Amino acid sequence: MPRALRYYVPDTGGDLLSNDIWKELARLQHWYNSEFIWSCDRIGLKRYILFPNYDHLPDMPYHVARYHFRKRLLAKKIELQDELAAIRAMEEEGLFTVRWGGIRDGALASGITHVADNEFNAYLLCEFLLKCSTLSTDAEFHVEDEGRFILTKKVMFKNGEAIVRPEDAWPAAANQPIPLDPPQVFAVVNPAKYDEHPGFTQTVDDFDDLDEESQIAAVRSYGQLGFTNNYETAWGDNNGLNLQQRVRKIVVE
Repeated sequence: MPRALRYYVPDTGGDLLSNDIWKELARLQHWYNSEFIWSCDRIGLKRYILFPNYDHLPDMPYHVARYHFRKRLLAKKIELQDELAAIRAMEEEGLFTVRWGGIRDGALASGITHVADNEFNAYLLCEFLLKCSTLSTDAEFHVEDEGRFILTKKVMFKNGEAIVRPEDAWPAAANQPIPLDPPQVFAVVNPAKYDEHPGFTQTVDDFDDLDEESQIAAVRSYGQLGFTNNYETAWGDNNGLNLQQRVRKIVVE
């Protein structure tokens, strides 16, 4: 699988993601997904995942049953004028199994976005979460990076601040660059490098027509998966966007 960023809002109590706030977050998410080109996945912060119970409609063809569930859900939303209330009502009726909080246990919302080797997509995702934290100022927006955009691997956004743990900010590994205070949390990204970036694929055109040496080279090429270093220096590209300059402050705690 290509390199991914995983993100979530833990349920710490209180109405952190009210319907009004969620509408703003959803609007912002739609803007990022439609305004920019994504090489692999788009942003997918979700409050729930629905699994229709097709046993309720055993004699109905799948594509018809799927349309029926969507129609019932829309009607319930219109009736109750509350999206979550409509989901809970249909869950109680047994029409849906609901995984609340998305893909992560104990979360109010969560998601995963595969970006492969597109560091600009990683930047955009984290910029989105940073802005989300200014819309719901008491919520914590955590994100973990399998690659090198988040130099500390993990960061939490809250009310416009970027918060990292000391062990992540200043790791003891000998191959880490010289520690800074405050730490450099995000790599600098030159977006121009990704203007014509190809979409992620795991297929090789005309693979059967390649000679044995070319086939071996193709299957050993993992660069596009996004786990290799795509930057010019230890801190990122020489010129570009620095998300560190967008946050209110860096907090180590």
